Amino acid sequence: MFRSPLTQLVLALGALTACAEDRSPTQPAAGTELAADASVAAALAPNTWTLKAAPNYWWVNGLSAGVVPDASGQSIVYTLGGRDDDGGSGASIARYKIGTNTWSVKSYEPRVYVYNSNGVGRIGNTLYISGGETYSGGYGHIDGGFSAYNTATNTLTAKPTPPKLTAGGVTGVIDSKLYVLPGICSTDYYPNQVYCVSEQIRTLFRYSPTTNTWTWKRPAPHYHANGAGGVINGKFYVAGGDGVAALDRYDPVTDTWKTLAPLPAGGPAIGAVLQGKLYVAVETGAYPTIVRRAYAYDPATNKWTSKAAPRWYHDDMVPITWGGKPFLLAVGGYHYAPGFTANPTEVYAP
Repeated sequence: MFRSPLTQLVLALGALTACAEDRSPTQPAAGTELAADASVAAALAPNTWTLKAAPNYWWVNGLSAGVVPDASGQSIVYTLGGRDDDGGSGASIARYKIGTNTWSVKSYEPRVYVYNSNGVGRIGNTLYISGGETYSGGYGHIDGGFSAYNTATNTLTAKPTPPKLTAGGVTGVIDSKLYVLPGICSTDYYPNQVYCVSEQIRTLFRYSPTTNTWTWKRPAPHYHANGAGGVINGKFYVAGGDGVAALDRYDPVTDTWKTLAPLPAGGPAIGAVLQGKLYVAVETGAYPTIVRRAYAYDPATNKWTSKAAPRWYHDDMVPITWGGKPFLLAVGGYHYAPGFTANPTEVYAP
């Protein structure tokens, strides 16, 4: 995920880009919304990003996102956590509906008090978020907590703390279990068992909702702080990260990792799986020449293909269904224009 302080500084100097948002109070006639969605979605050109409405709330920096479909099968995107431009956390859970291009917050509570988490994993109607950082008393801390958000009841439940307090990682779901590869580990009170001797961490953890317990799994071959990943055919792929281009694949059946073709350009990344391929957006370079690049990895050929990159910086990317077709949605991030402004949401047509 793109969360480096340098990146945030660069984006803070960006210019405002206008984006349209449908705020019409007129409700469509029964059965017309899905038809309209299909028409609009089908009109998007392949391998392009389209600007959509920006979130209308403050906690957009370092957020994490998950997707749960509604009764019609359309994707509802939920954002969990994040912080404002002053470092404050305690974000209410927001929702984005692609069909109406609208953001909303159902209620002030529940709130998620972390940013830069280990990502979100979905099991049924529940979104799980682990790890993350908090900012209080003028200092940043790795919180490392674990919560489950039930989208049907709008409730957030605390779960057992993972074995280590971590943040900046990647989460995947295989056979209704969470696989979490953290990016960084807290060293604040080492040798207390939930802290690490070094901030770098490669250990993989698995959570089972059935037993409500965490299990240690085999460490990854590379560090992937602020990397990207997803699950393809029951295997967990993790790519990129701070100063990293490596791609590692985990097989839960054998509890083994395999290093595959590296990203053409490494760095902080966001990613998601769509149509059996891992899409990754990466930032490379340094101010004032930061460049955004995007690639798709095909496990059948072990090759990466260049793709169009998002126009804006984002904190997370998720797969969605819109008008019966698959897309990617990139969310989060901000710039100054001249005040604090949330970046537009972007949708990608493969």
